[in-house]
Amino acid sequence: MPLTVDEEQMLSESESTLVALAKTGDHSAFTRLLEIHDRRVMSVIVRFTGNRFDRDDLYQDIFMACYLALPRFNGTCAFYTWLHRIALNQCISFIRSRKTFEPEEDIAAEDDDWERKAQLRAVSNAQKQLVGAQQIGFHLYYVEQWLIEDIAELLECSVSAAKTHIHRAREKIRADEEVRKWNIEI
Repeated sequence: MPLTVDEEQMLSESESTLVALAKTGDHSAFTRLLEIHDRRVMSVIVRFTGNRFDRDDLYQDIFMACYLALPRFNGTCAFYTWLHRIALNQCISFIRSRKTFEPEEDIAAEDDDWERKAQLRAVSNAQKQLVGAQQIGFHLYYVEQWLIEDIAELLECSVSAAKTHIHRAREKIRADEEVRKWNIEI
């Protein structure tokens, strides 16, 4: 249920007080800020992870980054806007730090289809050559199976720009010599 204008103003005023206290080292004020924004930050994280352990680690990383950056928060935007940006940056770093996908893990152990493994390895190696928005967009769309709209939001671009990043990434992978050798359809 949305907040009323009065409730929004009270939250904003109490939040600015909590931020001021947290900046002076008041741990209970910082804890209260975390409680206020816990669900919203977790909803950002859930889009990036597939298991509880990654979510918990990413959650801790986000709030540690927030705590360390808190002295630099200048109040020119809402606290949650600032926190949301930190959460997105941490999530992007998380995605970049994860391996693209390991073909050996994607194929059942009893599967002896060396040709399929070689094809997956070729795509994986080509994917590792991508950079920036193309790498993130390709990974999120093809590996994590995100919606284009969510990818655009994360990349802070239009839906058509996100589609372009993914299309260009796909074209680069298709142009890869090893991928072409196997005549792999992407």
